[in-house]
Amino acid sequence: MDNIKIYEFKNDPKSKLLAAVDDENHPIGNSFHGQRQEDSWSLINLETLYKKVYKDFPKFHIGKPVISKRVKEAMDKGQLLKDEVEFLPLTNDNEELFMLNVVNVLDCVDYDRSIIERFKDGSWFRFNKLVFDPSKIPHGTCMFKIKETPGVQVFVTEKFKQWVEEHKFKGLNFSQVYDADFTEEMEAEQQRLYDAALEEIGRNKGQEYSYEEARELVDQGEAMASGPWKMQLNKHGQFVQGELLKDLSYQWMIPAYIPPMLLLQSWHKVKKSEI
Repeated sequence: MDNIKIYEFKNDPKSKLLAAVDDENHPIGNSFHGQRQEDSWSLINLETLYKKVYKDFPKFHIGKPVISKRVKEAMDKGQLLKDEVEFLPLTNDNEELFMLNVVNVLDCVDYDRSIIERFKDGSWFRFNKLVFDPSKIPHGTCMFKIKETPGVQVFVTEKFKQWVEEHKFKGLNFSQVYDADFTEEMEAEQQRLYDAALEEIGRNKGQEYSYEEARELVDQGEAMASGPWKMQLNKHGQFVQGELLKDLSYQWMIPAYIPPMLLLQSWHKVKKSEI
């Protein structure tokens, strides 16, 4: 599968946010690791936490994509995701939704080029750099998980991205994680520019603040940064958190929680982004 581009399935911050359901007896609480769930599945209603703007791809839980009825109907018409997912029925605000249980789990990581962080005993912990082996991704693939992280990450190909864009569906941010045309030299140059951007952020940063102090300053209209992380209010007055990506853009989100590591870091004032 040549010249393949892989993206991580991520919801746009403007996507409708669904509330988790506290039901120990329903398989919605299971960890979706590629096993089929439809035989034990029953219709379940999810509550709306935030209505937001986009409804085609409501956000529920990482590793468990949700789609609207109109997206499902378009997928059925084009036979998209056939044999790659189960469509598990949901309801929300008297509307039909479907959870995608991705059963297409591939062994397709290029371990020679990936950078792996391991536990002290040598076992796998996480990927600091993830590189795929295109020859192990079947032609025509749209959506898949990898065997190392089947419970938390869903990946899609350029074919799926183009299908979403052609149908003008809204609610996904396509964060590219792999491009077969991206050479090691190009990657090294990108990393150099990224490191330079981080250095510039930290240069002449002036007074530093704790997270609590920085959060108060954000509410007063300031933008605060700590390494690749940034927080500020958007044009609607909502608190947003951003992470600097390798392409030097920020990936913004309205956080449901704050990662503990950010609470321990020092922050400084920076110029606000136009968002």
